[in-house]
Order: sequence, then C-alpha cells, then structure tokens
Amino acid sequence: MNKVLFCSHGRLCEGMVDTLKVFSLYDENHIKAIPFFVDGVNSNDLLDKWDSELKSDETALIFTDVMFGSVNQLIMSKYQHRENVYIVSGMNLMVVLELIAIEDLDEDIITSKIQNCKDSIVFTRNLKKNVSEDDE
Repeated sequence: MNKVLFCSHGRLCEGMVDTLKVFSLYDENHIKAIPFFVDGVNSNDLLDKWDSELKSDETALIFTDVMFGSVNQLIMSKYQHRENVYIVSGMNLMVVLELIAIEDLDEDIITSKIQNCKDSIVFTRNLKKNVSEDDE
C-alpha cells in the first residue's frame, strides 16, 4: 500500500481518516493525518516525522484541502519536486476512495480519477429536474 497523508486547515483531515475506518480502509502504518492551525498540534514537527519515515522507494499520496491555501503551499514547496510523491488538492471522500486503493499510481491515473470525481459532483436539485424530465 502507498503511504497516504491528509493535511488540512483544522481537523478535516482527521475526519477523512475516521471515515476510512468506517469503510475498513484504514491502515495505521500507511495512512496519517496532520491538521494545521490547531492549538496544541505542532504540525511542522509531525510533517518532518512523516517525511523522515518516507523511504525513497515508497510512493506517497498527499491530499490537501484547498488549492493554493497555506497548507497546500507548504506541502507543494516541500514535495512537488519529488517523483515518488503525488499531491492532490481539494480532497473529498470520492477522490480519496478512488485513489487510495491503487498500488501503481501515475499522473495519468490520478488525472483520470480526479476527472471522474469532478463529474460526480452535482447540484441535486438540477439532477432531480433532469430525472423528472426524462420520466415524462
């Protein structure tokens, strides 16, 4: 299994890990969460520890909450240059479920899965109208 790290403003990342437990997809050896801007949490030390445990032959997938937000900028500045680390911003459960189970990640697979997830985000009121119109 690839290493997976969730990083967010506040505890959103911990909620994502908790949700993976519901789906029996949590592996404490491979999946971690680091909340930023949380009192009593030294996020930078946790990130340094995670980084020191990441081996050069391991693939890592890092999810951040907001593209170009401060957390994402920190992660990008630290990992964007690494070939074995993939960063996905705008984390949501759908994209996480699509990507964490894939062993042999590459840019094409990640891009395709993200597009699939984008296509699944809908305003359901409009969806209901379209379904109702199709029923007529």
